[in-house]
Amino acid sequence: MGLSDSLCINNLRINDQPPYTDLKTRTVSLVLSMQPIEGNAELLKTFVKSLDGVSDVTKYEYETKLKQMQHLFKFDLEDETPMLEYVQGLTNPNTRSNKAFVLIRLRRHFNKPVEKLEEFREENKKDIVTHRKKHAKLNNEALVTYKQLLDKLDELEGRDYYMNYMYAHHGLRNRDINVRYRPSLSKATKNENIISFNPKGKTPKVTLYIVDYKTSETYGAKTIVIKNKRLFDELVSLDLKNGEYIFKTAAGKQATINYMNVRASKHSINNYGEGKIAKILLKHLLDTNQYGRVQALSEQRGTSLKTLYTTYNVMDN
Repeated sequence: MGLSDSLCINNLRINDQPPYTDLKTRTVSLVLSMQPIEGNAELLKTFVKSLDGVSDVTKYEYETKLKQMQHLFKFDLEDETPMLEYVQGLTNPNTRSNKAFVLIRLRRHFNKPVEKLEEFREENKKDIVTHRKKHAKLNNEALVTYKQLLDKLDELEGRDYYMNYMYAHHGLRNRDINVRYRPSLSKATKNENIISFNPKGKTPKVTLYIVDYKTSETYGAKTIVIKNKRLFDELVSLDLKNGEYIFKTAAGKQATINYMNVRASKHSINNYGEGKIAKILLKHLLDTNQYGRVQALSEQRGTSLKTLYTTYNVMDN
């Protein structure tokens, strides 16, 4: 078949334009359309550098979201309309909220108007609730019981056991469990999550010191002490060196939040991820009237009781 001949794919005939030339033109056009609008790259760089007291993971998240939008509109326009129209057009209400939030933070830094975006984000909360309730019943029917969850946990080992144990027993998020090993907490810092245990200790004691997590600005540092022999043994089996990250890159650096999210989707029980496992845990605690543990879950996850009873309660329809 020559270049000028018709091409059939799934009964669709493409013969109206010279394929190679048109494809090349469209590819160049697409690449150019994705280039940052002039000035946006510098605005983004300046904004990210200004973020004091914010973890590298959070900075990466902000930078990633802004890069997804930097070819669409100028970040420091006086008029918010282009940004507002963009976030309004996004399908998922959670995505709408997250992208509006990072735009608000950037524009505040450069003293640009944010009133319309703030108003939209507030109104969008109703859509988030509706979206959650729409899927709540389906989620409940699809999820395993807490006993089934623990049975599956028992089949795991090593890093996968550690990750899923923290989901199933403490409701922690992906960022919370992205920790660095230290034999003691003496080297704990205000910007880094630490896991501490003595491999030669007679008592199977594991301590998590968590400062980098989603709601840290509201709840502050979290310390969780766990005395569980199976967890202790699985962690000891990793043969971690002082200062080593449990989840790390090939170069030995801390894993990114993107990596953690992907790993959770592939290695969490039934590929549930931390959110669905937290829902199974909460349902179990409510079904068994363990309200004291619900309070502990609120503190360990860094989530208000109100949020637990609405966002994570699969029976809240």
